[in-house]
Amino acid sequence: MRPGRLNPTLFFLDINDFMKLLEKIEYVIFQLPLWKLASLLIFVSFLKIGVWYIPNLELSQSIAQNPFVNPFSEPDAHYLFYTWLSPFLAWVMNAKSGLRFLALHFFFSLAFSLLFIRMASSNASPELGRIALILFFSLPVSATSYFWIGPDSVTLFLMLLPFAFPQYIGVAFFSGILLGMQHFEQGLFATTALLIALILSKIQNENFKYSVKFCLFLFLGVIVGKFILMGIFNFYAISLNSGRLFKLQKIYVDGFLEFFLYFQPILWGSLALGWIAVIKYADAGKKAMPFLLTLLGLCLLIPFVRDQTRVFAVISFPLLFVYLLSNADFLGTIAKKEISVLFLLWLILPWGWVFLGKPRSSVFSFDVIYLMHRLFGWFTLPSNVDYWPFF
Repeated sequence: MRPGRLNPTLFFLDINDFMKLLEKIEYVIFQLPLWKLASLLIFVSFLKIGVWYIPNLELSQSIAQNPFVNPFSEPDAHYLFYTWLSPFLAWVMNAKSGLRFLALHFFFSLAFSLLFIRMASSNASPELGRIALILFFSLPVSATSYFWIGPDSVTLFLMLLPFAFPQYIGVAFFSGILLGMQHFEQGLFATTALLIALILSKIQNENFKYSVKFCLFLFLGVIVGKFILMGIFNFYAISLNSGRLFKLQKIYVDGFLEFFLYFQPILWGSLALGWIAVIKYADAGKKAMPFLLTLLGLCLLIPFVRDQTRVFAVISFPLLFVYLLSNADFLGTIAKKEISVLFLLWLILPWGWVFLGKPRSSVFSFDVIYLMHRLFGWFTLPSNVDYWPFF
């Protein structure tokens, strides 16, 4: 090398070495047995993210003691009672103790992940199924129900369940009913966005695996579920305020301020590496507009909430599933090298999940310290261990 000239390989990975690395990653993605690939993704997710529970899970547990009586004297907590189905299931199954209640929700977290893996593995093209798996694990929604085990675990499972049976309108309707009884607001925004997008795509003569009729019944089921839930509340004379609307009136100013101060990490954390897939889908031009417009519409809800990644991950999931994760036409546009680069980025980038406007890192280290404390008495834990990783 002549004096005065810099060798770029001193600062960057040699391009040949980089391509060899991508070839190895490509082998892992497309040549490993599927169960090994899925196991690897789950293991890496656990190391990257850890496992914790939503800090107010104890309040939801109090509903499970008797789901026909409001246990909350504090009006700000009434909104939790509207997430009624999972405490009711815990009551029916006698999973009312702290550990059993947590285990029940963890079961639904696993069921959500395993159901998606099963659906991806049944893809007509095995390669496209593996690409869908990598995309799924790169999205915050894949880990939200582990980072905060809780009601979202049940909500996400109910959102995915009908898509496993695209030929059965009844399953979509019944799943929608359960979703409306579990979390009406998230279910309403999620199914409305998907329905609008599919109608707009239909106008453009674009067809998807899931029909407008299928998603209409899912949407109607959510509405019916809400009416059934209100009927239960009226029958048992359960006294409640407006729930999330009441809560929104108290927090919307703080939510807007957080969004203004931290809009960059909030928007990034909404989809994280999933934004790469969104940009890729935008290459379709005019055909991508129904998806992009409805996704933008969901983004407009972010300033109204304070657990930004969690809410957006949940309400955008059906839209992302239909247009990205199960769309063979889109998955077929992703080259092996491209998905290998995405996988590499997912491996090396830290977990980013935004709560109260600020990124929260992995809870894996907290898991280790907590276990060491419980097993051997090592370390001193704070009194409020529920919120410990999120102080």
